[in-house]
Amino acid sequence: MNIESFEELMGCKGIKNKSVPANQLLFNLGDVCDHFVFVQTGSVRVELLSSAGQQLLLYRIEGGQSCVMTTACLLGNSNYYAQAVTETEVELVLIPQLAFHSQLTEIPKFRRFVFDGFSERLAVLMQRTAELATQTIDQRLASALLAQINTEAASDVITLTHEQLAIEIGTAREVVSRRLAAFENQGLLVRHRGHIEILDTEKLMSQLAD
Repeated sequence: MNIESFEELMGCKGIKNKSVPANQLLFNLGDVCDHFVFVQTGSVRVELLSSAGQQLLLYRIEGGQSCVMTTACLLGNSNYYAQAVTETEVELVLIPQLAFHSQLTEIPKFRRFVFDGFSERLAVLMQRTAELATQTIDQRLASALLAQINTEAASDVITLTHEQLAIEIGTAREVVSRRLAAFENQGLLVRHRGHIEILDTEKLMSQLAD
């Protein structure tokens, strides 16, 4: 759904656009949830932060998607229980809380959009939770590396840092460094300063079945 569709649905009641640079905090744990958030373009990651400061990726919001946590907090009148950080520059559409509840009641098309998006994003979150609960560190790391290969136009060179990979798979940076070293010893990849070169995609894929 684009901004014009939102304006049609909302009757321009308080709707606004907002541009946010990359690597900015959109909301933090405990913040008041006072707007419905729709990502027009760009990418946002939503993550938990442990008491030790370790980050755990819950899901991403890409262009054309809404935030399941924001919807849940608005519907439950609760504060945020995680944080969201922009991964790229993003264009947002924001709808104030009162307007959101009003149009949710009065406009069936908007209500369908909200709950369809909520259902879709909740399914992604449940899948993510299942992966964290059932997959080994090596499986999650292999999966993250393979996903990045697809993201970077089928390139064998991955530019994610060890810290970024740790957030992706829900572990500590030191653990990622050790497992990457093990993968390197197995001939799956080579670590370079600033990037990782995948040598054997098939062997990396075989890690998912172990």
